[in-house]
Amino acid sequence: MPFGVRALRVEDLTLIGLAAMKSSTADGVAAELAAAVGRTGAPRAIVSDDGADLNGAVARFRRTHPGTAHVHDAAHRGANILKNRWGKDARWAAFVGGMTRTAPRIRQTPEAYLLPPMPRTKARFMNVGPLLRFAGRVLGLPGESPAGSRTRERYGWLEEYRGAVAGWRDEYEVVQAAVRRIRTDGVERGSVAAVEAEWAGMGLAAGGDVAARTRAMVREAGALAGPEETPVGSTEVLESAFGKLKRVEGSQAGGGFTGLALSLGAMMSGREEGAVREALEAVPRKEAEGWARRLFGPTIQWFRGLFLRGEPVPDPG
Repeated sequence: MPFGVRALRVEDLTLIGLAAMKSSTADGVAAELAAAVGRTGAPRAIVSDDGADLNGAVARFRRTHPGTAHVHDAAHRGANILKNRWGKDARWAAFVGGMTRTAPRIRQTPEAYLLPPMPRTKARFMNVGPLLRFAGRVLGLPGESPAGSRTRERYGWLEEYRGAVAGWRDEYEVVQAAVRRIRTDGVERGSVAAVEAEWAGMGLAAGGDVAARTRAMVREAGALAGPEETPVGSTEVLESAFGKLKRVEGSQAGGGFTGLALSLGAMMSGREEGAVREALEAVPRKEAEGWARRLFGPTIQWFRGLFLRGEPVPDPG
């Protein structure tokens, strides 16, 4: 592992198993974990987000493999810390609501460049950084400048949140500093001290509730490591792999997974372009399509093709 040098990249991974499920359940995931043991032996650690299906499956797996640690992804845990802190804050809700109301008022105007970067509806506390940086930029513009004057016309209401935005940005950076450290260095027993040193270097206050919860998160993860161990503490490289897959799929990604999902294995392990080309030339197309059908079954594109050709469409269920 390149700990201390850089975060994991897709080429650092090896695909152990790929399973298609109509719905991900603890039973289904547990069965796939058991199958993976037959290929690799029991793992030292399983890293996952906080999904209920994954948590249930890993808990079940660890009953028969107690030597396997379950490490939770730092970014998801950090987002939950912010959610618990800000989700009940009426001022945070009003701030996001103000941004939401402002956006349509300027979308079709010359000031459309001032559109705020709104968080995604799913896992929104994982991507609030751009919104907070945008608000800080707006509040930092001098009112007498042309840009500042136009901006204040649209965002004058933001002035009453000046102190709150500064506080939210500090709390966000406290969490992100820990996530960055774990992403690059993994987790170990000394992770808390390393994170606290990073906070001090950034001039961040470490005495608040968010810092205390973040410190507890890092300590809990580090406690899973043995004296000479440094487990991975982030699943972001897996999300990068799926992002790369979506780029390969292009417009097909809008209709769900396709047979191109099988290319995940080729994206990993740092395979050279020549090796991938040789494999593509060696495997007949019909064989590859048959493999995809066996793994995925009928796809949305297949059903759509039948519909557009006027052929009978079976029950997708």
